[in-house]
Amino acid sequence: MARFFVPRRNLRDNRGLIDGRELVHLRKVLRLGPGDPITLFDDSGWEHEAVIRALGAQQGELEILRSYQPERESPVQITLAVALTKGEKMDFIVEKATELGVQTIIPFVSSYSIPRLDESKIVKRGERWRKIALSAAKQCGRTRMPEISPVFEYRKLLDDAPARTLKLICWEKEQQRSLYQVHEQRRDVEAVLIVIGPEGGFTAEEAQMAQRQGFEPVELGRRILRAETAAVTAIALVQFLWGDLR
Repeated sequence: MARFFVPRRNLRDNRGLIDGRELVHLRKVLRLGPGDPITLFDDSGWEHEAVIRALGAQQGELEILRSYQPERESPVQITLAVALTKGEKMDFIVEKATELGVQTIIPFVSSYSIPRLDESKIVKRGERWRKIALSAAKQCGRTRMPEISPVFEYRKLLDDAPARTLKLICWEKEQQRSLYQVHEQRRDVEAVLIVIGPEGGFTAEEAQMAQRQGFEPVELGRRILRAETAAVTAIALVQFLWGDLR
């Protein structure tokens, strides 16, 4: 059954309204109409079985038949901070991070970041990433979309990291400490911040700066991974060790 995102504010008293891009997708792409059943998810973790009652040019009217809270969100809150990468690579990271259950995605710039974007391009790419996250959330059955933050400077990323969070920086020059070893020492973890560097890696100064802020440097194996591979690998390992991929 087709899934659509409808904000919680559009749902009330067993009735719902669908508009914007979701209405266009429903009408013009899937060609659904009155009487067709659909599934909705909102921004509070609920899923709803619904049926289309009427379609207009600007909005569609829905009847909610049943509402429930499926257990599809990870028990560990994962934030992925990833250095900006070129075009399609960042799109891939956003898509796979959504599928793997990440709650927040923070793009950032550091010394070796490529590309350097002006403000207008950053805004456009942010809109694109949100569309990709929505599409991925619909496809994989999630009931929440990840938040995609504005682009951070590296120092601000470190400064703003929450105190009660396991803070990890994946660094290719770290050869002693793995995520498994971290898990052996810290089994009871509710929130994890994973930092993935740019294709050129982190400078030694950046790695040291992170350690001073309480980040634990970890390695992801003996091979040097591309940024997008490192992101997927780190998320999957965190979900396996602390989350719902056990």
